Amino acid sequence: MTKFTLVQLTDTHLSGSRPFFQFNFEMVIEAMTDIAPDHVVITGDLALNGPDDIADVDFAKRQFDRLGAPWSAVPGNHDVGLVPFEGGLHQPINEARHAAYLDVMGADRFIQDIGDWRLIGINSQLLGSGLPAEAAQHDWLAASLVETTRSVALFLHYPIYLDDPVDPTRSHAVILPEARKALLALIDAHPTVRLVASGHLHEERRAERNGVVYQWAPATSFLTTTGGHGGTATVGFLVYRFNGISFTIERRVAQWMIAHDIASWGNTEPHGYYEIVKRPFPSVS
Repeated sequence: MTKFTLVQLTDTHLSGSRPFFQFNFEMVIEAMTDIAPDHVVITGDLALNGPDDIADVDFAKRQFDRLGAPWSAVPGNHDVGLVPFEGGLHQPINEARHAAYLDVMGADRFIQDIGDWRLIGINSQLLGSGLPAEAAQHDWLAASLVETTRSVALFLHYPIYLDDPVDPTRSHAVILPEARKALLALIDAHPTVRLVASGHLHEERRAERNGVVYQWAPATSFLTTTGGHGGTATVGFLVYRFNGISFTIERRVAQWMIAHDIASWGNTEPHGYYEIVKRPFPSVS
């Protein structure tokens, strides 16, 4: 049996030009020294405003190189855009935004085999997008599950569902119902999948379905006290300790992390985030 430690970071929202959340990330880097993870996975929203400023994604990539451990990442809506549907939209994902992300990061999915586990990361922003890359990713994921006998941990930005996997509601909180059905069918067909870990909602929550643990990770950047989805609103990150096919999950809040509340970012729709990130960071001399 192989033992290893994995850290899941999510929703870091990093930017070299608008470093609102850089301090929290510095606290995470300090915490990594004590934890000494074997691998770090970042589950999306790496950047503050990646869809309109790809330099933010490039900055985030360089920050992850400071973690002191090998890392893998998948994109979120603040990296490549939101899945378009009739419910209204900021920054929709399209081929140009997807290609810009790939130019910087090299890939939007990953496989990492460690001991008894296969870690798989996918781009949740493709699910329901209708882009050609969506079908290619589905086929790749299916093949990646078939070819391994290891236990599988699947990482993505969006949670697959909130409380009910067959809820027909279409929202930007979770994967759209049609795409969700196809993804859950893949998971159900492969009992080696034992963990599904996501970010996006800036809440920590754990549930189980058909023997699979569904884990939401808290964000390193900020929390929100409005529009809760049933989890714990907190900043922080997750530490997974694997021992053979068993694992534990611990929520950690690095010392001195600031619990920024995005609810205070103005009254624009859906919140002030989309307006504030467009503005230059103030410089005082």
